[in-house]
Amino acid sequence: MYEDKNFLTIEDAHNMTEKENLRLFKKHISSQLGKTLSMLGFADSIPVEASGMYVTLRDGRKVLDMTGHLGMLVAGHNHPRIIEVRKKWAEEKRLESWKFFPSPYQGVLCNNLSLIFPEDLEVMFFCNSGAEANEGALKLAEKYSGMSRKTVVYTDISFHGKTHATLTLSGSEKHQNDHFNKTENCIMIKYGDIQDFKRVIEENKTGKNSTKIGTFIIEAIRSEGVVIPDKSYYEEVRRICDKYDIVLIMDEVFTGFGRTGKMFGFEHYGICPDICSFSKAFGGGKATFAGFITRPKIFNKAYSKMNEATLHSTTYNGFGEEVVSAIEVLNIIRDEKLLENSEEMGKYLLSRLQEVKKEFPDIVADVRGVGLLACIIFHSRAEKIVKFFSSTGTDLVEKFVTGSVITSMLKDYSILLNTPPHDSSQILITPSLIINREQVDYFIESLKKVLSENLWKVGFDYLKKLRS
Repeated sequence: MYEDKNFLTIEDAHNMTEKENLRLFKKHISSQLGKTLSMLGFADSIPVEASGMYVTLRDGRKVLDMTGHLGMLVAGHNHPRIIEVRKKWAEEKRLESWKFFPSPYQGVLCNNLSLIFPEDLEVMFFCNSGAEANEGALKLAEKYSGMSRKTVVYTDISFHGKTHATLTLSGSEKHQNDHFNKTENCIMIKYGDIQDFKRVIEENKTGKNSTKIGTFIIEAIRSEGVVIPDKSYYEEVRRICDKYDIVLIMDEVFTGFGRTGKMFGFEHYGICPDICSFSKAFGGGKATFAGFITRPKIFNKAYSKMNEATLHSTTYNGFGEEVVSAIEVLNIIRDEKLLENSEEMGKYLLSRLQEVKKEFPDIVADVRGVGLLACIIFHSRAEKIVKFFSSTGTDLVEKFVTGSVITSMLKDYSILLNTPPHDSSQILITPSLIINREQVDYFIESLKKVLSENLWKVGFDYLKKLRS
């Protein structure tokens, strides 16, 4: 019977050993992911506190978080203002699910978002994740464009989510997509190549100013590898989309809310999308929150009729505590001048990364950055040595370098780093926008020590674990 089950408690989780924690993770979540986390040293000690730029581990280490936890932490871990508004909301027993009453809190959040987005982007929908935001954006664009223009264009380097539709449109996932059904009527083009975009327009024209293409979805700045198209590219994309009435969706899930030194990545190009999706930093690291915003003409054509008002909906459409968290996030970004800090510290971080590239040309192939979105791309002249050790090939060489760097930085210098999901030759650097010069300097000096002293021994230890 249910009453007889020996459930573990929250207190049990607090007191769990690292060994038991890893056992449960491997058994119930993913054995291979658990193995990877263990190899990198991430399972050696359990986090017990997080504040600002730091995560404190049970063994006493205070770890500098240079990941921003995949870009979610715009204002650091557990910002006191976000904690306070959430605590007050709970203590006052406010309504959490606003399903049957219009929410003044959603109204405030929508108003504030409309003020920071340009032009007439002012109608929005809230959901839970970037993938869900992109699904909703794609549905809106499809409904607006009509069944005669249902073709969607996307780019070869991109990631928009792992639902069926967003996975199809994620060019960087193309080598893994063979396992799943694809969404039809999708065309892939080269990222940042305006001639390739013009080519598919011409191939799908149905008249002088008409085409079967109804939607173009793209990341304003490709976060993985920090790929930044020329300004002229987006100016021409905007002109073509206007000419053929193609809905331009810009995915700002990773780059939104100050990550690139501007509120949104598309602002670097002086253009405005028709729909913009966002998530990650939107919840301030305390709420699983996302959404998309569009122009009234797009939304009204798609969903203005009474019987179409709920054609796109979700159960968790902006819970109260999520909404007040996001309201506070926007105010923190303004009050603490996090946009300005992202731009200033981003320039400083990139200048110091360029020092690393110059000092270690045999290991570091390139460094890139805009705002506090940066990456290090490695290469290795030890490829022949590694191939003697294993026949797995180039991907293993990349893991040799990045795996050893990540492991050493955590073990020896208490710095948390990660690679992006589609390129193991990179380390993605996306700290919270509150980072200061002292923290940047500590990161750079530690990285230099790792690249000069620890790389080979740790790298070969990593490879042995990988093959075991």
